[in-house]
Amino acid sequence: MVTTIKEERTISQTSEVGAEPSPEIREKATQFVENYAGFLQERTEAYVKKLAAPGPKPEIGAPVLAGGYQYWNCLTIGPVQFYGNPPYRPSKIIRQDELTLMLGVVWINPANGPGGSLPGTVVLGGRDYRVVFESINLSDVVNGPDGVFSGTFGNPADVVNLFWWWFTPADPGPEPNLYETTLTADIAQSGQPLAAFSTWHYDIDEEPPFLMVPAAGPHWQFERPARFLVYRE
Repeated sequence: MVTTIKEERTISQTSEVGAEPSPEIREKATQFVENYAGFLQERTEAYVKKLAAPGPKPEIGAPVLAGGYQYWNCLTIGPVQFYGNPPYRPSKIIRQDELTLMLGVVWINPANGPGGSLPGTVVLGGRDYRVVFESINLSDVVNGPDGVFSGTFGNPADVVNLFWWWFTPADPGPEPNLYETTLTADIAQSGQPLAAFSTWHYDIDEEPPFLMVPAAGPHWQFERPARFLVYRE
């Protein structure tokens, strides 16, 4: 199995352009991403074993084949700001001029389909993709900022494909703005029913205890986009 570790980035047309990551921040980000890439590889191996076993199968992205097999899925991790030492500062509360990373993952199924049919890594291999960090400002109910990536999968496609979206949030004004971000993926060739969006998000923040609610470490969230608050200092 192959993991794409190289950094990819885009400048959104609807957000302010932040400074390039410094070598120190880039090094911290690379270590952070490599750790999660290894974690995703382990999960992939467990998934392939589960797919081969009898019983219900997990839902991924469209289309769905017999027995619940699907070709790909995507998820988000973050946002994270690489200041100080791990676990860094609370990542969901961002000052308007702080460089921030959102990590997107497009996972492509390496297991054979039903009846020994071609795996997702072969079916999507060599195809053009469009991956978008689709954001909405919930406070003002307006679109953006968005991060857009386009390219071509290898042939066969990598199992774990990582998309690094560096952004600097715009000044929200005197009142903080709340945002949500979802990752979408689509195959650009016409007539191809291959599309997915992130139903899973990994929240990396440590949540301290509050009143009678216990503390919570980093955890997966289902059917909830990545949420973050942008404030003016």
